[in-house]
Amino acid sequence: MRKLLAAGLLVPALAVSVSAQEVLKIKKLTVAEEILTEETSGEVREATEEDIKITRQIDIGEILSNLFPEINHIRKGGTANDIVIRGFGKDNINVLLDGARIYGACPNRMDPAIFHMSTRQVAEVRILEGPFDVENQGSLAAVVNLISKDPGEGKGGSVFFTGGTFSYLNGGFDAYTGNDKVKVLVGYSKQYSKPYKSGEGKRITEYANYKSTELDHMAFDIDNAWFKTVYTPDDNQTVKINYAFDEAKDVLYPYLMMDAIYDRTHRVNGEYYVKSLDLKVSAYWNFVKHDMQDRWRQSSNMSMNPSLGYAMRTLAKTKTYGAKIEKGWNISGIKVKTGIDAYLRNWKADNRILMMTDLDNRGMIPDVDIKNVGAFIKGAKKAENFIISAGLRVDSTKSEADRNALGAANSGLYDAYYGTNYSLSETDTYVSGNIVVRYNLDKRSSVYIGFGHTVRVPDPEERYIALAKPMTKPNWVGNPNLNPTKNNEVDAGFEYYWGMFGIKGNVFYSDLTDYVYLYKLETGPKPAMSYTNIDAHIYGWDFTVIGMLTDNVSVEAGAACQRGKKDSGNYTDSDLAEIPPLKTRLAVKYDDGTVFGQIETIYQARQHNVDSYLNEEPTKSYYVVNVKTGVNMGSRAFVGIGVDNLFDKNYYTYLSYKRDPFATGTKVPEPGRFIYMNVNYMF
Repeated sequence: MRKLLAAGLLVPALAVSVSAQEVLKIKKLTVAEEILTEETSGEVREATEEDIKITRQIDIGEILSNLFPEINHIRKGGTANDIVIRGFGKDNINVLLDGARIYGACPNRMDPAIFHMSTRQVAEVRILEGPFDVENQGSLAAVVNLISKDPGEGKGGSVFFTGGTFSYLNGGFDAYTGNDKVKVLVGYSKQYSKPYKSGEGKRITEYANYKSTELDHMAFDIDNAWFKTVYTPDDNQTVKINYAFDEAKDVLYPYLMMDAIYDRTHRVNGEYYVKSLDLKVSAYWNFVKHDMQDRWRQSSNMSMNPSLGYAMRTLAKTKTYGAKIEKGWNISGIKVKTGIDAYLRNWKADNRILMMTDLDNRGMIPDVDIKNVGAFIKGAKKAENFIISAGLRVDSTKSEADRNALGAANSGLYDAYYGTNYSLSETDTYVSGNIVVRYNLDKRSSVYIGFGHTVRVPDPEERYIALAKPMTKPNWVGNPNLNPTKNNEVDAGFEYYWGMFGIKGNVFYSDLTDYVYLYKLETGPKPAMSYTNIDAHIYGWDFTVIGMLTDNVSVEAGAACQRGKKDSGNYTDSDLAEIPPLKTRLAVKYDDGTVFGQIETIYQARQHNVDSYLNEEPTKSYYVVNVKTGVNMGSRAFVGIGVDNLFDKNYYTYLSYKRDPFATGTKVPEPGRFIYMNVNYMF
């Protein structure tokens, strides 16, 4: 470990070893760092390689939230945690799987994009914060790319098992075979759990409206299978093809009014790279089908048709396919990358409510197509101690809903609230770009300042959702007249290293025009929840300190804070909703190559800056301690144990609940004391 740090490993990244000799690398890239490292030097900076040799490995969203103070998770249930970065969430951040777009089918994000690749498939996570990504359309505030494992040469693989509190089980295998021409990897994993208990000893099903007979219903049952092949006919060409299938069954979401009966996902990615031309051609297709119902809730007893077993149901599906061509150039010493790409996102959701009346909510998401074509160019130039980088992107995006997909209950919603002053087809053409100046103080230390401008087109739900609700409950209707959100952001930061220690910090100020925000629509036959454009700003900071105390003991410390304020709109409270408060992390680690240990503390401050207009409530502060230890038994086997929430605290994260539609208003607590064991054997 000391050798790695002495070699300058203290760079803006982090690595997590999930088992013996298997590394899940999590790269946190600062402004324009990707182009500086990958394109100027031709290398990708390695992560800190600090090993966390045991972890529950439930989902990537929770792992990222535990590692980075500026990343927070949205707790919906036992798994499928969505993420918020610097106060931005949902489609304001791009989440890619092997560089490909994927979108969940659930209108309430039961299945966020980051949920659709299991932890065992992931080799690396790359995070670029801020509006500095021109390679992908719509990266308003960040881009997160999950990169899957490649097969190796020869024959090998691993079998793995994790068992823990609340009947949590996670097991499976992966295996590879190949030579210098063709390599193949296959894998399978299964996760299962009962509802976890909070620090006060209550099952999470006891916080919501579950039937007494369903309080001990399984919390999730997830199968993942994947296949990847790499073909290298010569030293100049590489072809990669991968396929993955995921099925999540009986997934409970106490903070919503329904649960997922199933969520099935198919993903196909292909990539062709020519080294001599620095040319890459890629294409992808994915399909998600999602069924959510209230059959395990007390509300299902109100059904007009008890034989169906539910009173509310949404059947949704989404498909996305696209392609990209990228080409690297070296023009007069300037490293340049250009590309063109296109994708189509289709989303359809049909809802039915059987309470007092039969509401035919077909077309809740009315078969919406998002079609995008874009082109980009970016480059970097080094001049003595300065590195200047810039990027530019042009996009044309067409959003279109199918009026014929609307059912009887929804067919008149747009007219009722917007009259005839709207269109179900909109084309937006816009430009994004950035410029960054970095000054190198020495070989490892630097300071930078950058400006970025990005645009994000409203998603299908924000513009076109149509959901008639029974009795006096407010309808849910999109706003077809929404404008795209524009982010003009300034970022500045530094990284400084001395000996075996380093510190890194960043500050940002994001000025948002036409920010898409929840809104209470008072016109029409009865009140409705909708979306509107407002002006707002979000600002904040984060820092990280890391270093070696001895040859075997290291320390990591970090903190982040952000605030959000409205600058326009008809609101009685100027605070933006869903902006996490101050969060810190401190970890002390021991690693002598055989024995590993870690004590980790995470603190989040009380959040009182809430949006009372949207009925947000303050959240108390919390402080938890996690302990992990493990042993490498030779070069093939690893055994470890861990305890998360050692002192069995009862606490909530600020993002632990969600509003309409389908929301219970229930705050879902974090898991109580969670004891687990990991076993991994490589062959």
